[in-house]
Amino acid sequence: MKVIAQTAALQEALTLASSIVAQRTPKPVLQCVKLLASGKTLTLLATDLEAGCRCVVTQVEVKAEGEALVPVQKFADIVRESGGEESLTLTVEKEACHITGAGARFRLLGYDPAEYPEVADFTDDGDFQVPAAVLAELTERTLFAAARAHSHYAISGVLWEATGRKLQLVATDGHRLALAKASLPKAAGREVAAIVPAKLMALLGRSGVAADDEMLAVKVTESQILVRSARAVLLSNLVQGNFPKYSDVIPKEAAYKAKLETQLFTHRIRQAALLTSEDSRSVRLAFGPEVLTITSRSAEAGEAELTMPVEFRAAQAGGGGEPFEIAFNPAFLIDALKVAEAEEVSFEFSAPNKPAVLKAGSEFLYVVMPVDLG
Repeated sequence: MKVIAQTAALQEALTLASSIVAQRTPKPVLQCVKLLASGKTLTLLATDLEAGCRCVVTQVEVKAEGEALVPVQKFADIVRESGGEESLTLTVEKEACHITGAGARFRLLGYDPAEYPEVADFTDDGDFQVPAAVLAELTERTLFAAARAHSHYAISGVLWEATGRKLQLVATDGHRLALAKASLPKAAGREVAAIVPAKLMALLGRSGVAADDEMLAVKVTESQILVRSARAVLLSNLVQGNFPKYSDVIPKEAAYKAKLETQLFTHRIRQAALLTSEDSRSVRLAFGPEVLTITSRSAEAGEAELTMPVEFRAAQAGGGGEPFEIAFNPAFLIDALKVAEAEEVSFEFSAPNKPAVLKAGSEFLYVVMPVDLG
């Protein structure tokens, strides 16, 4: 194998590949990237046996086709430190890869490419297509609410549902639930429901995967999800298990409704959070007909009281605007407000000890459990 590759393009592909490769593993080949030179492209394959990628570098000149298997971290370090070079020449002899630039030459010892696990490809139309920018927004609005547990339990991933021309993502950690939806440019070929690991969703947001205006193709099998852009195919095993029946978690009715200016509300919650502690991580919201009063207290630091305008009313016809108090973990509110992307949010409540619903337009919904008023 002999390839002349543009250094910047090679470095971009290696950045993605190295983020997938297992950091610690008893199998040295799993700390490697596989190089395939064929036709007019160089393809980099990486996998940790759960997630994987196929990155295509087109800014290359293939002098001789072939393949190689080299340690990804050393390879990435060499390419990064050769950033001043316009191009690098990769030449493979047996299991050694020679990397040559202007005034620099490296010999990187690798392994037999035949030892590397198979990394699935994705060449058909898939189940549906979604603009990269839309998927990035849906991911931002849901991934933060997924459980952080390092397990394959269902809520450690994000539920994807594609039906007709609607794509919906849902995430929950048992204390809160985020739901975001968007329209697809054309109807999905079939109904899709899959729990996608957080790792893959984080990878989709990396630079070098796709441009914002690019269309991504998505394919879901019984055990895997594959996402294809012009530059790469990303794939992952699905999270196995049953996702909670999220529709049962979303309150159907509300006794009280409030409208708040998003930016100011976020600012006030951040201010109140300054005087909370590990033992009293809560802010109290007291809603009046026109004013919201936000308070917090810490035995060690002191207390805060902040106000802002609000539209607050009883949801039932003819109801008054009697005061209503409820308390939340401020971090849970801030997480949702950061991704609301709306000038105004609405809040719906039933009781101080029951879930509240925050909405931003018709495409983002967030259910959050309150904390004890204390």
